[in-house]
Amino acid sequence: MASKKIRVFINGFGRIGRCAARIIAEDDRFVLAGVNDLYDFVQMRQLLQYDSVYGAFPHEVSLSGDKLFFDGQESVLFNVADPAELALENLNIDVVLECSGYFLTEESCRPFLERGAKKVLISTPPQDGMPVYIWGVNDADYAGESIVSASSCSANAIVPLLKTVDDDWSVRSAMLSMYHSYTSYQRLLDGSHYSSDIRRACSATQNIIPLQSSAARATASFFPHLHEKLYAKSIRVPLAAVTFYDISVHISKKVPEADLAALFHETVAEKFGETLAVSETPKVSSDYIADPHSATVDLPLCSVEEDLIRIAAWQDNEYGYTSRLLDIAATVAK
Repeated sequence: MASKKIRVFINGFGRIGRCAARIIAEDDRFVLAGVNDLYDFVQMRQLLQYDSVYGAFPHEVSLSGDKLFFDGQESVLFNVADPAELALENLNIDVVLECSGYFLTEESCRPFLERGAKKVLISTPPQDGMPVYIWGVNDADYAGESIVSASSCSANAIVPLLKTVDDDWSVRSAMLSMYHSYTSYQRLLDGSHYSSDIRRACSATQNIIPLQSSAARATASFFPHLHEKLYAKSIRVPLAAVTFYDISVHISKKVPEADLAALFHETVAEKFGETLAVSETPKVSSDYIADPHSATVDLPLCSVEEDLIRIAAWQDNEYGYTSRLLDIAATVAK
């Protein structure tokens, strides 16, 4: 007998939310039960059907009133700002994917549960002591909590990479440079911005913009011994998708360069086969669009100088991260 599908509700139908809907449509574990955002239902349908990065959705999407249909699935649509006003009681929601970026604490997410959802998973680092799980790293430690976080896209790439090195060679410190595609929080043209970082007011499409990143803090939570020894910079580049990670790692001993390649090949095969990948082909960013891995190590760009390692890796920061988000969703729904 076929196993019962996990009923997912997406709160926030932006880049991550719509990416989740696309993946759900191809994943037999899930069904999309509903979506909530504050914009027009016709636009929701159109933006799911046609995407400038991922192309046309390979399923016909139709809209009837507040119902979205594809492949025989019916998803109820909402335009509700306050989760306490969401009518979820009759939708039998197993997991809410909180993808709006507004509800970042257990207290602010609790209304989803009060309205009938069983679990809540947020798609960003929390602002309180909410449990954080990264697939392939600590998902096996999930203890049944009702509200959890899947951390950030960058942490989902960086933490497995650092864990691979730290488990064998003990990381002493690391500097993380992320050449990150621009996001909707930036400006298309120069203009005022709510951020205290004036660079965010500059056009994302015409500039390379270095910004402070929360990735060091999100990563350090998995490596307490590196709490004051991680530094991260997010360098936004004029691309709509994919991030390149350039990570310098100081380890506890000197190793030959061949050992680094062997370490990643062996670890990926044994521990991270569904999470990480290794490539020896000289690819560029567009080659990684819609790649489902948390990160792909670019071995030709990796190097070793005694006890200093350079790790180069790629990630589709939307599709790869959302793939892991749904893996965590499947874990918390059990």
